[in-house]
Amino acid sequence: MKNNNQLYYSLAPSRGKGARRAEKGSFLFFLLAVLIGFTSCSDSEEGEYTLTNSIKIVSQNVSDMPVKASEGTIVVEAPSAIDATASSDWFTTSVSGKTITVKTTDNTGLEYRSGKITVKSGNDVTEVAVIQKGAIVSVEASNLYLDDAKADLQIPYVTNLDFKCYTAEDWITCKAKDGILSLSVAENATGHLRSGYVYYEAGSVKDSIFVQQCEIAKDLLGEMLLVYYDAKIGDYKALNAEFVASTDTAGVTSYALVLTDYRLIIPVSFKEKTNTITLSAGQYIGKFQEYSIVTMLFDANTGGTTTNDKDSMSGSFFYDSDDDATYLEFADNGTWGGENKATSLILTAYDKNGTSAGNLFALHFPYLMK
Repeated sequence: MKNNNQLYYSLAPSRGKGARRAEKGSFLFFLLAVLIGFTSCSDSEEGEYTLTNSIKIVSQNVSDMPVKASEGTIVVEAPSAIDATASSDWFTTSVSGKTITVKTTDNTGLEYRSGKITVKSGNDVTEVAVIQKGAIVSVEASNLYLDDAKADLQIPYVTNLDFKCYTAEDWITCKAKDGILSLSVAENATGHLRSGYVYYEAGSVKDSIFVQQCEIAKDLLGEMLLVYYDAKIGDYKALNAEFVASTDTAGVTSYALVLTDYRLIIPVSFKEKTNTITLSAGQYIGKFQEYSIVTMLFDANTGGTTTNDKDSMSGSFFYDSDDDATYLEFADNGTWGGENKATSLILTAYDKNGTSAGNLFALHFPYLMK
């Protein structure tokens, strides 16, 4: 058996002739590498070889294309025939000699859009960006609230697309030309308010202008019905009412809904521009027999009530041609807040001690009809 030293030496690499020949071969390989390195350095000193693209863009006008369908060109310089490929389907390319023709479609969106053209000649490739403007549409009107007199209006608009307008109303005409939307509104002699729309389009942008004609004294004030759902009988009922206005010596006009059969006066606010009535909770509206009557709002879904005079419900007048009637539907306007939404007007009775004696009327889902 060999001892440990003998085992160690038997595993050590041989230093015989074969090993010396391997060392000599490695040395020759090293010398060859050094010589190659010197040759490379020499070539570097004379000048490095740089790859150059043989395709040159001489001119182009496709980086700011108009929003409407149009045509642009790219002129290139190349040693051989060229080929051009479009990256998107909203523009096409065609090649004639060294000129590339680019044709875009209408950009009906509001945002710029971009793509690229890949130009090939032999083994060389280059790219050119194609950028098209987005649509611009701006009309300086939204809702028009007019009196009953004949009116001619000039509404400016700005767009880089074809602009057109139309209306279904026989009392409105419209025309769009040179950045002006001209509206002609006939006199309203119907005896009620009327409203309609003027529609306009530019590319994929479609919108409308609301037009309403109304004079409060002629079309809204006067007798009407306060209709409501009576939960006790499961049907709708109505109270005779009158919408009235009075102006004090300072020129301030106040409005009210009068329940004529009960001589109860519900003070309301009225916004003439939108023909909107707002009625509030916590309002004393008169006496019925020996009881004082106060308004309270109710949420039919949560059962919540409020007599806070900051809480209210509102509605705007509109005309229904099928019924030949003018309506105003009261609904929650967000002033109550929280989880409660005003659905009902409760007329609550209080005795002389301020104790609730029950409800005179519970007007669920109330609306006016004239």
